[in-house]
Amino acid sequence: MSTNDLEKQLARKERDWQSMIRITHDFFHAWRKSVKDKHGEAAAKEMELAFWENVGVGTGEMYLKRGGKPEDLEQIAFTMQRASDVMGETAHMNKDGKDVLVVHTACPWMDSFRAAGLPNQCGEGCDRWFQVAAQTISPKVRVVTESQLPRGGDTCTRRFTLIG
Repeated sequence: MSTNDLEKQLARKERDWQSMIRITHDFFHAWRKSVKDKHGEAAAKEMELAFWENVGVGTGEMYLKRGGKPEDLEQIAFTMQRASDVMGETAHMNKDGKDVLVVHTACPWMDSFRAAGLPNQCGEGCDRWFQVAAQTISPKVRVVTESQLPRGGDTCTRRFTLIG
């Protein structure tokens, strides 16, 4: 197989992955709308947060199952950043003393929530995911949101701290 053929295959895989990200967002918003239509907006918001809580537990459990160290902030933050990258978000890590920051500069959830008629409402679910994943990994890890794109910030920045 030629280099050109491999490049074409890789480009197609990338397009397919980007399509899959949009499809999963569509599934999420269709599920949320179904809850809203049947039980109202308050129930939809409650279930949305429960969804992200379950995802956070799964993320934390997978981290531990794969041998992640429960009090290695850099490894935890890198894992969360990597998960964000895979979901089509643009993120990086920064060290700040003993703390580690995960900084998002772009996120497709902003667009999908806006398209679903829920502009700037994605932050609370992300906060829940980060916090529950961290707590599942170790009760000594805290995550504090310092800024959010949906609240008008230039980034979504979350600070990972080891306590006690």
